[in-house]
Amino acid sequence: MLQGFLNRANQDKPVYLCQVRDAFIRAGQLPFTCRVTLYDGTARHFPLPLPPFAEGEESAFVAAYLHASLYNILSALGAVRIDLYLDMAHPPLRRLAESVNEVFQTALPKSQRTGYGKCLNVNERILRALRGGGEPFRFCLHDASEEPASPPPQPARTAGGVFAKLPAAAADKLVMGMDVGGTDIKLVASVCGELKVFKEYDWFPPAFTTAEEMIDPLLLLTRVMRAAASLAAAGREDQMDRAALDRHAALQDMLHGAEAMERAAGTALRNFDAIGLSFPDVVIRNRIVGGESPKTVGMRDNKAIDYEVQLSKLTGLSSRLEAYVRPGGPVLIVNDGPMAAFTTAVEQAAIGRSMTAGFFAHTLGTDLGTGWVLPDGSIPEIPLEVYNFIVDLGSFPQRRYEAGDVRSVNNFGTHLPGTLQKYAGQSGVFRLAAKELPHKSPALWQAALDRGFFVWQGDQLSVPVEPNDLRKPCLEFLMEQASQDETCAGIFRQVGEALGACWAETEYILSPEAKDRTLFGRLVKDAACFRLIREGAQRMVPGLRLYTADGSLANTTLMKQLARHPDYTVAQFAQAVGAVFYACLPLV
Repeated sequence: MLQGFLNRANQDKPVYLCQVRDAFIRAGQLPFTCRVTLYDGTARHFPLPLPPFAEGEESAFVAAYLHASLYNILSALGAVRIDLYLDMAHPPLRRLAESVNEVFQTALPKSQRTGYGKCLNVNERILRALRGGGEPFRFCLHDASEEPASPPPQPARTAGGVFAKLPAAAADKLVMGMDVGGTDIKLVASVCGELKVFKEYDWFPPAFTTAEEMIDPLLLLTRVMRAAASLAAAGREDQMDRAALDRHAALQDMLHGAEAMERAAGTALRNFDAIGLSFPDVVIRNRIVGGESPKTVGMRDNKAIDYEVQLSKLTGLSSRLEAYVRPGGPVLIVNDGPMAAFTTAVEQAAIGRSMTAGFFAHTLGTDLGTGWVLPDGSIPEIPLEVYNFIVDLGSFPQRRYEAGDVRSVNNFGTHLPGTLQKYAGQSGVFRLAAKELPHKSPALWQAALDRGFFVWQGDQLSVPVEPNDLRKPCLEFLMEQASQDETCAGIFRQVGEALGACWAETEYILSPEAKDRTLFGRLVKDAACFRLIREGAQRMVPGLRLYTADGSLANTTLMKQLARHPDYTVAQFAQAVGAVFYACLPLV
């Protein structure tokens, strides 16, 4: 069995983690159980039986399987501690278990961790936010004879009516929704059930070297929105400073505009009843705690500051925003993936779709995003960094390329091989095109080269991002060819296979009530590409139900107003409107 997996890996074929796990569970003779103590004190047991293995390639493969399994659990659920139960009298098995603390670099400071250790950085920040510190995370080893009984399964949650109640909760209030992205920020203000104020602001957070550079614009934007919304609520929209609300307004122009509108509002200036905010990082209890995303790379690389101190300032953003809500008014922040799922759940509930299983969605764009909303409208307080899941233990030849090379299976941030980042999003399409087209469709490959979509920089192959960013045109070119060229069609089927592997991992680790998946993003907007992705996913998981989110998601009154707006679209501002509804959760 192990040699079969290794042969596939050396032949540059994927060896999906879920298939290895299934084989190991069927044939595993060596007991190995992972007991995860979660943030709320409850425990989950994950049986990971292992087959007998020889030293060398077999031992390395089994170790990679174990490390990937632990890494995915930590990336999804996080943990206070993980206890490993095994046959301590089995020397090779014991050595494998004893290496885990070193592999995950538990004893190193966050700034020195690489690879597998990166997930512990996020985990430790969450522990600090939830528990105020305490004992550091660790792996603990025990003999299998000491393993406690598995806890009983949790009963399924069957609520779901909250989503339909949220539009009415926003109907008589002043609520702001903010969608923070990597290249721009979008804001809306709902004034007694009407979208009265819109604002866009372009920014590039990876260039920021201090927390203030990120926080100050968010606070200023909120101040501008409050002043404009107050004027709208008083029936004085004509006194809004349109220059300050313009997308291209500089920070100084926005400050002057906010001051002018505040003076004009006078005693009519009022704080929001609630603020909802979507942010592209791990968020736990309204606190931004991840700190390992590309958005904060400028701060991480700034050697003149203490990064953890700077990140703690960003973590406290919700407290800073409380100055702009009425006393006791909620300020709710959530990751952008769950916000997309939440927004869709509200819109689906508005037309009577049952949400008793909650909602689980993925976005397939530049990266793979994930959103999970529980039936009661809440969002699990876990990292949920699914794009970091390791799903492929094979494809050995593609590991030799640097992460920035489109042919590489190595993660951009952690440099670990086989993560969904290089399989289920835009990067996966580019990687597979560079792998498959030169040999199977050389004419199509040459056409892509002639258009400049793939270029050589020394011995590294890339899709240019400057002076012109060709990633989107390159993806559109490959998507157009998917219905005409069988090799290109196979690329999107392989993306679907990776999504099937993703479903298997989320099912194994998270066990969500929602078994189907709704897909958003550029990769599924083309009907032919979605069909191919679905074929590939069902080849991996027969019967898997995948749906694509189309343009008919505007069902609530606010979203219909957005759909009718002459200047703004649902595609642009949907999550900002969703943030309005999310902010109203405590008000229903």
